[in-house]
Amino acid sequence: MTTRTFWRHATLALVAGTLACSDSGGPGGNPAEIELLDGNNQTGAASAALPAPLRVLVTDADGAPLEGVDVEWEVVTGGGSVPASSVSGADGVASATFVLGATIGAQSARAVLEGVAGSPVTFTATASDAAAGIQLLSVTPVPADAPFVHDTYVRDGIVFMFAWDEGVRIYDVGNGMAGGTPAVPKLVGSIVTGTANGGTVSPSVHNGWWFHNPVTAEKRYLFVGQEGPGSVGTSSSGDIHVVDVSNLAAPVEVAFYHHPDQPDATEPVPVNRKAGVHNFWMDEPNQILYAAYYNGGVVALDVSGTLAGDLASRVISVNRPGGPGGTFTWGVQLANGSLYAIDMVSGLHQLQLQGNTLVKVAGGDNVPDRFSSDLWVHGSHAYTGTWGTRGAGNVGNVVKVWTLSGSGAPTLANSVTIENTGTVSDVQVSADGSWLAVTTEYGSGAGLYLYDLANPASPVLIDRYLVPSAGGGLHTGTIADIDGRQYVFAARDPSPGGPAMMVFDVTDVVP
Repeated sequence: MTTRTFWRHATLALVAGTLACSDSGGPGGNPAEIELLDGNNQTGAASAALPAPLRVLVTDADGAPLEGVDVEWEVVTGGGSVPASSVSGADGVASATFVLGATIGAQSARAVLEGVAGSPVTFTATASDAAAGIQLLSVTPVPADAPFVHDTYVRDGIVFMFAWDEGVRIYDVGNGMAGGTPAVPKLVGSIVTGTANGGTVSPSVHNGWWFHNPVTAEKRYLFVGQEGPGSVGTSSSGDIHVVDVSNLAAPVEVAFYHHPDQPDATEPVPVNRKAGVHNFWMDEPNQILYAAYYNGGVVALDVSGTLAGDLASRVISVNRPGGPGGTFTWGVQLANGSLYAIDMVSGLHQLQLQGNTLVKVAGGDNVPDRFSSDLWVHGSHAYTGTWGTRGAGNVGNVVKVWTLSGSGAPTLANSVTIENTGTVSDVQVSADGSWLAVTTEYGSGAGLYLYDLANPASPVLIDRYLVPSAGGGLHTGTIADIDGRQYVFAARDPSPGGPAMMVFDVTDVVP
């Protein structure tokens, strides 16, 4: 089995720490080189600011970041504007906001540091007609000490932002309780959930689901996933935390579930290995939470009634769809009477809850060329993403399209390649099945992609909004209908421009 460390965030944090802790250079030092860090090749509305700043890195002769260097900025083509100058920070980074000119098409700006290697640094951008394309409405950053924004969950005009060690942040974007809108999200409340059982994993808040209980009509519980360190195919960590959000302004953690990582009968007892949670799906009518637990497989939890303390006794069933050594489940979705599970190493599986037992009925071992990522099922088709690099350079730049038989069994029907990207991180189909939203990371093609599903087996690109970065992009995207308009709420990686929630209005673009 191919093993790959998937905890990229720890690596990024270490890199950032190395830059910030350098003793070389410092204010007033002599710059030796300037280089493009990120912000290149973006697309934005004409006469508006690009979604992410232009950023350069200034270093001294030893390659260490240099603080206090005055970098000049100037527009080259397009008639837009940039600040005349900006000063590099302790990390050696100087940035500038590029407001595009009114001219549709290619525009450019540059950073200048006279007499220094790499100068000038030129950034190119594309100005689009806002009335005809995806419109960026707002960018909501998280506090400076929050390293990531991983996901968003949108319902009833409320957005739950899952912001790692900054916890869950709750915004009104159309609910009316705080006067917020998609263009101006208003913070309502927040909570930092606990560490994993035993305190070995930080809050690491990754995802969540706001449970609308059809039996009691309560909107009381938010299930929060905690994604700790691990390695693809072998290990993972993190618990489910249950938060009482009956008062959105004052949420309170009330319960948790910690996977015992009990091995299958044929599997050796694991050493220093815990099963960590990733993504959720809820069967709300039957009050069952399905959780993808990476190497722990799929867990079905009874979440009826009042939830408190340890939920271990509420486990209905567990299934490792890829079998011993072949399971690393990314996500699950209930559709057409089946539960579909996408597994990073063993592909797309069809499961069913038969009585109180999760049973695999079809699929698996059907994406051998790449690591799989997210999934979405709509009608007779399913869409799955791909992640990272597997084997001899098989990059995760492909959306897999599946047809589902009358019994629900998946068959690979098509593949859509997204150029200049390294990971298809999230996929979602609109409620009416007419369009598909895809987010991508790692490369000049990172960003948001929208596809027409007039023929569900052959998605056709409608439009894209680039958030390019070699080390980031958009990690997730959530479709929402608010007051009759269609939006995508996306989680931007630390690169480019810092972790943030980006809200896009796609109403005038999609079918």
